[in-house]
Amino acid sequence: MQKINFSEDIRHSDKQSASVLSDDYEKGSQLLADIGAVVSIFGSARFGRENFYCERARNLAKMLADEGLHITSGGSGGIMEAANEGAKASTLAHSLGFNLRLPFEQKSNPFTTRAITLNSFSVRKRMLIKNAVACVAFPGGFGTLDEIFDTLALVQTRKVLPIKIYLYGEKFWRGLKDFMKTSLVDFGTIGAQDLNVLQISDDLEYIVKSIKEHLEVYLEMMRSEGLEQSERYALIKKQFENFKKKG
Repeated sequence: MQKINFSEDIRHSDKQSASVLSDDYEKGSQLLADIGAVVSIFGSARFGRENFYCERARNLAKMLADEGLHITSGGSGGIMEAANEGAKASTLAHSLGFNLRLPFEQKSNPFTTRAITLNSFSVRKRMLIKNAVACVAFPGGFGTLDEIFDTLALVQTRKVLPIKIYLYGEKFWRGLKDFMKTSLVDFGTIGAQDLNVLQISDDLEYIVKSIKEHLEVYLEMMRSEGLEQSERYALIKKQFENFKKKG
């Protein structure tokens, strides 16, 4: 029987696992300490550089970074690498990567301005949206779906301020959105309003415009929650003021 390489996580005691989670969270939080509004880009690591969706992710990240919005990805290949490459091509925002240590090879891509490698899936997901005002998901597999649904659950349960989620690739995502409407909503396991944060769009200009508009709403929500004195509010407000100057 062929030997399968498993993660070292399976050998950790509870105490070791808790220590790994704590260390990862501390490292991730430090990386994001002076970062304001982020757009997190999800998608498959299996696409090659010339893949259509990689090209579009590269273009979108560059457009958003040119507006001063920092870009975060999982820091590896495929869509993640494309997003970081697009962001790094701009001089107005950071290109952030949160790579994950896996039992099989997964290298950090070379297009980040800041990057770390984490051990924990759960902490990595949290870092990807910790400073996010929006997420854009390109076609991907289980990991991408996990990131989408984790974000949806956090927004639904109000563990975070509302994060807008855009699904790029109407042909790829339409079946998932239909399933949510015809099964989850129709069977009453979620409310129809829970889908309001989720949009399918293949229009990059619309996505950029919509995220910028959401940023104003996001700032108002921060004010309503008494967060005006926070460092993050000041950082995001400065970004929004730059948008208005451009306009």
